[in-house]
Amino acid sequence: MNQMEIQKKKTEIISAVNRLKKDLITLSHNIHKNPELGFNEFKASKWLTDFLKKNGFDVKTGVGYLKTAFVAQFPKGPKKRPSIAFVAEYDALPDIGHGCGHNIIGSASCGAAAALAKVLKNNSGKFLVVGTPAEEGGGGKLPLIKSGIFDGVDAAMMIHPDIKTKVRANFLANVQVRFKFYGKTAHAAASPFLGKNALDAVILTFNNINALRQQLPSDVRIHGIIPDGGKRPNIIPAFASCWFYVRTKDKDYLPALLKKVKRCAQAGATATGCRIEIEGDDNVYYPMKHNNAFEDIFRSNLKFLNIEESLAEERGTGSSDIGNLSQVIPTIHPNIKICNSHPPTHSKEFAQVAISPLADKGLISGAKALALTGLDLFLDPKKLKNVEKEFLERK
Repeated sequence: MNQMEIQKKKTEIISAVNRLKKDLITLSHNIHKNPELGFNEFKASKWLTDFLKKNGFDVKTGVGYLKTAFVAQFPKGPKKRPSIAFVAEYDALPDIGHGCGHNIIGSASCGAAAALAKVLKNNSGKFLVVGTPAEEGGGGKLPLIKSGIFDGVDAAMMIHPDIKTKVRANFLANVQVRFKFYGKTAHAAASPFLGKNALDAVILTFNNINALRQQLPSDVRIHGIIPDGGKRPNIIPAFASCWFYVRTKDKDYLPALLKKVKRCAQAGATATGCRIEIEGDDNVYYPMKHNNAFEDIFRSNLKFLNIEESLAEERGTGSSDIGNLSQVIPTIHPNIKICNSHPPTHSKEFAQVAISPLADKGLISGAKALALTGLDLFLDPKKLKNVEKEFLERK
């Protein structure tokens, strides 16, 4: 297909997304009004899959042994090549709701796929929407990767709402660790010398980690909470616990870093005479494996849509299991602007703007940019080949 024909198809894609606009905004708002935590996104999963079924997709639910995960394919039948996946996220945050805007992510991916289904219904390839639960710490993509859901997929993409539009996403490797300390109760005033203070062990763990920071690379982030810290001030706590996220941009450094953090907790246990239990997490999040060729295709489609990309330097970053997927197949995770102010993600303020008129605009723009990028990969074999070549060459 020549470039003039591809440009015509792109115009058809934009029209197709515009026709879906009302349904996509309704979908996004419904998910936002009914926030569900990771692995419990039953309403969101059903709404997304109902939309996809309505638009001709063959849907399988409960994939990867996850009740709220799904795979939707178009056209029906065995997988064909090229095979492009749009990644949907739809879990919310405790207390905050959709303070990370996942209502927009799932809706945009479904909208992009549905538009492609209408424009490329006779194409020889295949495109998917993969519903991935529990991105917020649960690592829902990991069992889907392990169970082969992405086998045979040539490329994957999604968009994430943010305060600015940015094609490249930078993520840190991340692992969770919990420390449980067991001491001995005693009256905190009358006989403290008979007790072993588990809360002191927790506090020492935090202090030890804070002392460690001076000797750590500047990209390292370690942050934690105290889920259990005792019941009453006059009772020496016999049990206390703390929970940490340990992050670094270098996934190969993560085991050594985690070992240092564990020593901080073990020292707290030794100093207080408490017993320690360490609970690790198999869901290690990896950083993004970047793909310039893939990013450039998406960037060209932002320009096609007259969407300006921010050139501001990133001041900080988090972690996501999309990084793990990027280590397996070519993957991009661009950000799309949904607000003019600066509320941070993972805040109630960001949750409020996630259903604003600007957020709805970002949803539709994101769906268009994703669909246009999928179109390029389908209709221009050279572009897909360049994406695959860079993926294989990049470490």
